[in-house]
Amino acid sequence: MTIPRIYMTEGERERVKAFLRHHRNERTDQLIGGMDFQAMSQKWTTQRLFDALHEHANNHGQLSGVRLQATPAAIELSLASYGDQSVHLVVTDYEIRMTTALCEQRAVKDAARFNDACLRLGPNMPLSNVGLVGSQYILFGQLSAHSPLANIIEELDVMGQNAIDALGELSYLIG
Repeated sequence: MTIPRIYMTEGERERVKAFLRHHRNERTDQLIGGMDFQAMSQKWTTQRLFDALHEHANNHGQLSGVRLQATPAAIELSLASYGDQSVHLVVTDYEIRMTTALCEQRAVKDAARFNDACLRLGPNMPLSNVGLVGSQYILFGQLSAHSPLANIIEELDVMGQNAIDALGELSYLIG
């Protein structure tokens, strides 16, 4: 049996309980008991996420230099495990967007081959994509604004590893 993690309001929880009692009878208490109804019932705001990441950085060594930018509202931090790779996070109503720089566009030897290689990397880097913002190639991904802090920390780690992997795979095209 897989125990689901479900994010919902109090009213939605009561409707789920009523549905399960009606359709599952004897297994209802077992199903309801395993559900995590409280995990991130509130969405992150930039300030709340900054505070949580700042506290995490003070207690663990994987994040450093957690800073809050005012305009536009964003969080910048460094991934200590990945050579202090800089990551920017933007919190919206629905998601948390993460970006990290890969290289400058002018450093790419052959743009067509580089872009083709980036498209082929996509399936090997779940939840990370390569994009071009201004004159900078970036790696980016997003999570739900309801994601628990542990998931955000894990995805920051994945982004750091994906940036290292992407640069390794693309290095022959960067001059």
